[in-house]
Amino acid sequence: MRLFISVIATAAMFLAAGAASAAATYTAVTTVGSGNAITALVPGDVVTIDVTLRSSGSLTLGIGGAATGYDPAVAGYTSGAAAGSFLNGNCFPGFGCFGGLSNLAPAPLSETSVTAGILVQFATGASVTGVSNDGTIDEGLTGVAGSPQFQLVFTAAGPGTTTIDIGSLSAYGNATIGSGGIDLGTTNDSVTLTVVPEPGTALLMGLGLAGLGFAGRRE
Repeated sequence: MRLFISVIATAAMFLAAGAASAAATYTAVTTVGSGNAITALVPGDVVTIDVTLRSSGSLTLGIGGAATGYDPAVAGYTSGAAAGSFLNGNCFPGFGCFGGLSNLAPAPLSETSVTAGILVQFATGASVTGVSNDGTIDEGLTGVAGSPQFQLVFTAAGPGTTTIDIGSLSAYGNATIGSGGIDLGTTNDSVTLTVVPEPGTALLMGLGLAGLGFAGRRE
């Protein structure tokens, strides 16, 4: 997996001019188990991010995708899942999908550290001949055509705001590669999570600050 990421990174460094429009597009949809908004999470809230990958149909030799850039003190990675292949040419209900990029991302998905920071690598696909399928028939993780191919689960850890970048970011050794090592371009997505103190904690903090203010006035 690391070798493939290295190859993608090297190709991206020596690429010719990229395509005018992005060949790959990531879309992230969030669900919070408690029902809280992602702008008002409390510690312990579980956030599930379903990620869908689509292609414009450009001949693609490799794709690397990851969740990156987040602060684990605010949102801690819990678990993840990824389809065994994506951008498939044929799918047969009950038998699986074929003719796409085989996913070499390690299972189970795990958090690792690289020079640029921490990441969860969920897509590592390569093909010698390339594929030009758009991903709409992929059965994803649910076995239903068009469903998300990847899922990431984070748990709200502590107060603050952090952004989880999702896609093929070159700083983390990922790209969408076409013939001749050309970077075909990627439209990435992101999810911003804000964790606030629990009501009881906020009340105690408020009382503590009020007490300090009162003590200061007495002095």
